[in-house]
Amino acid sequence: MENVFFELFNESNLINKELIKGYSNDEIKKIERLYNIDIKDDFKYFMENMGRCDGGLLGDDPIILYRKAWSVRTHFLFQIDFFNDLQEIGAWDFLNKPFVFSLEEETYYYFLQTGSNSQEVYFYSENDKKVIPTGMKFFEYLIDLTKKNCFKLNKRQRVSQGELIIV
Repeated sequence: MENVFFELFNESNLINKELIKGYSNDEIKKIERLYNIDIKDDFKYFMENMGRCDGGLLGDDPIILYRKAWSVRTHFLFQIDFFNDLQEIGAWDFLNKPFVFSLEEETYYYFLQTGSNSQEVYFYSENDKKVIPTGMKFFEYLIDLTKKNCFKLNKRQRVSQGELIIV
């Protein structure tokens, strides 16, 4: 699936490819320790290639990894609050090292269970207090998002860059 995503990505003239930036393997290990998550498979490939800056493809709304205004502390506390919310509603099956990477309308969370072998994306509604499998893998979600936000609209997003470890 990552090949399809990066094919779309490479064919697009709507992004600034020189600005795309990922994390090194050492930095990914630091992120794993700080957030108590496992970064592997498609998510790792994404983080290595464009985890820091999207070149204008996805934007910081909804991909929270790119929210420049968010400090490392804000990201960290956001993930802890999310984990606590899942515990409060008794969503025990979804506590396998969850990591929110997308936030829509400030109440719809999209996350991975990084401790599992699946790259399934899960949806959590803060309003309904329910977790639902989306039926999409990580790159399927990104392809869908890209088609909705960028290609269908035929417009360039604002170049977004965020930071998960450097203070």
